[in-house]
Amino acid sequence: MQPKIAIISFSNLKSDSRVRRQINYFNKHYTVVTIGLKDPEIENVEFHDISYKLSKIYLVFIYFLLIIGFYEKGYWKHQQLLTATKKLPANYFNSFDVIISNDIDSVPLAIKLAGKQTKLVFDAHEYSPLEHDDSFIWRLVFKKYKTYLIKKYAPLCDLMLTVCNGIAEEYKKVFNLIPIVISNASNYFDIHASKTGDKIKLIHHGLTLPTRKIENMIEMMKYVDNRYELYLMLVNTNKTYYKKLQELASNQNNVHFIESVQTDEIVPFTAKFDIGLYILEPTNFNNANALPNKFFEFIQSRLAIAIGPSPEMASILKKEKNGVVANDFNPNTLAKQLNKLTVSDIDKMKENSNNLAQTLNAKVNMQLLHQEIEKLLVVK
Repeated sequence: MQPKIAIISFSNLKSDSRVRRQINYFNKHYTVVTIGLKDPEIENVEFHDISYKLSKIYLVFIYFLLIIGFYEKGYWKHQQLLTATKKLPANYFNSFDVIISNDIDSVPLAIKLAGKQTKLVFDAHEYSPLEHDDSFIWRLVFKKYKTYLIKKYAPLCDLMLTVCNGIAEEYKKVFNLIPIVISNASNYFDIHASKTGDKIKLIHHGLTLPTRKIENMIEMMKYVDNRYELYLMLVNTNKTYYKKLQELASNQNNVHFIESVQTDEIVPFTAKFDIGLYILEPTNFNNANALPNKFFEFIQSRLAIAIGPSPEMASILKKEKNGVVANDFNPNTLAKQLNKLTVSDIDKMKENSNNLAQTLNAKVNMQLLHQEIEKLLVVK
């Protein structure tokens, strides 16, 4: 009989890349049930919808509970938890062998749903106690709350995961937790690197989050030579910020905004570009330790990569020689390095990304996670 696994994430399961990789992989090995805010629409995968509508007044009430330290009440009074406990069948998860909880917010629910023999896997993703520590409101409302959840619930799990070494080390230092690292490496694509032409096409894709300071990449394009063009493929999650970016680029003929594509189409679409670009200032702890989906998508697209000195990304680029790393986050600094590159340099970096794509991919990661889960099932 196939083991049964539940995968929980308070996110859109159709677009959450990391969670979709879990669902797609384990769907081939286990009976998979998912709980989240939008159906992943994956064949043979059962879905429980816990989406909700939250009024601003009720949200203020939840925030007030968290500010005054009523963390348990604030957690269980949140609409998604009320929806989950109301909609999910009583005792349904008692027979499940494993529950994977994505982010700390889903862990208390997973513990409540789990049967006596159910093994709990906590995928922390990033470092939640400092997730948006550059925001005063976030620090006021969520910092102590997230710390409380980690301290109380993370030690109750049988296995913990996170996305990179720097974050794993912080969890060990602060909470004495020892997560294994499962990176955000994307699915493997059997494609070939394109040859670089006279016009060198840079690509940056992702959400329009002000903390990512996308304007720095637009500014960089003032300093590069006329071989370079930047294409921004942005998901418009912040209309005001998106408009600001468009206005900043309006007088630059080497910056272009293009329509975003579906998550599964990103790698083959961006393979026609030459260099993946990401200047990510360390505005908060997680940004400082970022090793994001797009970095691995750049690799699978067989691109050269250009970044600021973000340590997790930089360590890979310096070792594998598949990109350039600026000495600081000043846009002009990276522009100077790009201006030194020849077409031959870029093609060599693309080839190094091609070699790296064979081993740095989701299949390798999921096989590692599968092995760890199989160990848990042996000792049930």
